[in-house]
Amino acid sequence: DQSWWGGGGGQGSILASSAITTAAASHQRTQPTSGSNQANNSASTNAKQLMQLMDSLNRLGNENAQLMREVEKAKAARAEAEAAKQVMAQFKSDYNQRFNKVKEALEKYKHASGDNPVGNSAYVKSASAQELQKRDQMIKKLAADLRKERDESKKKDTALRKYEGFYREVKKRSAEKREQLLLLL
Repeated sequence: DQSWWGGGGGQGSILASSAITTAAASHQRTQPTSGSNQANNSASTNAKQLMQLMDSLNRLGNENAQLMREVEKAKAARAEAEAAKQVMAQFKSDYNQRFNKVKEALEKYKHASGDNPVGNSAYVKSASAQELQKRDQMIKKLAADLRKERDESKKKDTALRKYEGFYREVKKRSAEKREQLLLLL
């Protein structure tokens, strides 16, 4: 924090110099001609109040600047989120177009080569029954292994999501405590 006399620059220093001038003028007007101590105390009290008001004004200015920075960050985050939405919409559109092209190509191939393109392939015609059985078994085994890995991956993802939630909660609590400590200072 900058004090009201310490050069927040610009308007704050103009207000500070104006306040000092006003306090000095007030002090000179209330100089006792008969040596009254009460007028001196009044001028001193007015100067202290003016200094307190200037400190409060400076604090409010600093808090306002902080809030303005937070608003700017929020605006930037909203703009970033909107840009991400637009990119995702464009990706979805491109993906759908490509998917439809591939689907059309498969439909054309299916109609051109008969009902079962795999059964009509040269590989199936030349491969022996035993070889096909071995490959089918291997495919089944690999599919089972894949399912197992996916299940394990889902468990790990669930654990990771729980950890991330816990981490966010801890981070949120520490931020709240930090704010409370700052408010107490």
